[in-house]
Amino acid sequence: MAIPFKYNLRSLLVRRVSTAMTAGGIALVVAVFVVVMALVAGFDSTIRDTGSPDNMIVVRKGSTTETGSAFSLDQFEAMKFLPQIQRDRSGQPMASPEVPVQVLMQRIAGGRENIVLRGVTPAALEVHDKVRIIQGRMFEPSLNEVIVGRALLKRYANCTIGSTMRLGRGSWKVVGIFDAQGGSFESEVWAGVHKVQEDTQRGLYYASVVLRMAPGADSAALIRRLADDPRINLQGETETDYYRDQSVVAGQLRRLGMLVAAIMAVGAIFAAMNTMYAAVAGRTQEIGTLRALGFSPGAVMGSFLLESLILALAAGAIGVVLALPVNGLSTAFGNYVTFSTLSFQFRVTSAIMMQAVLFAAAMGLAGGFLPARQAMRLSVVDALRRS
Repeated sequence: MAIPFKYNLRSLLVRRVSTAMTAGGIALVVAVFVVVMALVAGFDSTIRDTGSPDNMIVVRKGSTTETGSAFSLDQFEAMKFLPQIQRDRSGQPMASPEVPVQVLMQRIAGGRENIVLRGVTPAALEVHDKVRIIQGRMFEPSLNEVIVGRALLKRYANCTIGSTMRLGRGSWKVVGIFDAQGGSFESEVWAGVHKVQEDTQRGLYYASVVLRMAPGADSAALIRRLADDPRINLQGETETDYYRDQSVVAGQLRRLGMLVAAIMAVGAIFAAMNTMYAAVAGRTQEIGTLRALGFSPGAVMGSFLLESLILALAAGAIGVVLALPVNGLSTAFGNYVTFSTLSFQFRVTSAIMMQAVLFAAAMGLAGGFLPARQAMRLSVVDALRRS
C-alpha cells in the first residue's frame, strides 16, 4: 500500500525555507543547462542550415576548409561543364567560384573582429538557393560594392545601405542586405570575386567552387570524377556533409556545457540530500506511525523518493522558465574552423526542455536516495522511541 501523495506535498509546504533553498539551487543548475544547450543548438543549427543537399563544394585535395584551399582558373573551367552539373535557363552551368577571406570589421560597440568577406559571382544567388536579397540590390561585380548578411546589422558599424565600410585594403559601398534562412552566410559580407582577388592580391585563384547538381545526379560519381580527372584533381563533398564536419565545435561546446552542468549538479544533489536528511530526522515519529499503521519499508522509501522527485521536478520547471528569455537572443561566437565571428541565435527547443526536466529529476532521485533508504531502515520501535 502506497503512502498518499498529499502527505508528501504537505511535508514540502511545511518546510518552506529549506524547500525553497533546495529548489532554487536545482533551478539555477537547470537554467544554466538550458542556456548552454540553447547556445549549442543555435550554433549547430546555423552551421548545418548553411548547406544544401543539392550542392557540392569543391576545394583543393587535403583541404578541410575553404580558407585553406586554392586552385586555378583552368581547373574551374575544366569542371564547370561536367554533365552532373545543373544548367540555368540560359544553358549556363550553375557553378559559383568563391574566395572567402578573413577581414577585420569595426564593431558598433568598439573594437574590431574577424568576419568573412566572400568573393562571389552573380551566379552565387542561384546556386545558394537559401540566400536572397531582402533590401537593396545585388552588387555590380566590377565595382567596390558589397551586400551584407542581416546578422551583422546590429553588431557592426557601417552596414546599412549606402554606407561605406573599410575592409581589407579597400573601401566598399553597401548596396544590399541579404538573408540566408538562418545559415552562417548571414554573418558574411559578399562582393565581386575579382574585386576580392584584387584586394587580397591572390591572382586568378579560387578557394572553392559550389556546384548545383542536376536532378538525379550521382554525387559519388561526381566526387570521383573531380578527383580522378587530371585536369581537375580536386576534392568534392556535398554541402550538407561539408558543413556537418564544420560543426564539430558544437559537439565540443556541448561536452563543455555538460561538464559545467555536472559540476554544478553535484552541489545541487548535496543540497537536496541535506534537505531530505533533515526531513527524515524531523519526521521520525511520523515514520514510526506510518510503519505502525501497516505501511511497508518500501512504501516509506518510495514516499521519500517521490517527495525528492516532486521537489526536483518543480525546480526543474522553474529553471526552464528562467532560461526561456534567451530563446531567439542573438549572440556571436568565434568559429575556430574559419577564424571568424559567427552570429547566431539561442534555440531553446522542446527536446532541450525535456532533457532539462529529466536532468532535474535525476538530481532529485540522486539527492533523495540515501535519506529515503535511511527512512526505510528505521524500525517502528526505534522511530517511536526517538520521538
